[in-house]
Amino acid sequence: MSYVLSGIAIVICAGIGATAAWVIVSSIGWDGMGGAVATTVVAMVLATLLFAGGVVLGKALGLLR
Repeated sequence: MSYVLSGIAIVICAGIGATAAWVIVSSIGWDGMGGAVATTVVAMVLATLLFAGGVVLGKALGLLR
């Protein structure tokens, strides 16, 4: 995978992770500094899992070397 495609994939995964984290933390009712920290941590974990899952799926389907 080229660096450009990796960068695009990272940005997409970060956006999805941040949006999902915001929904999760907001539904719990956390706000302020604690909510911001929780959102950041959840977003990073989700984005990493999405990217890693995409790489594994791409390799399993033979799309990536």
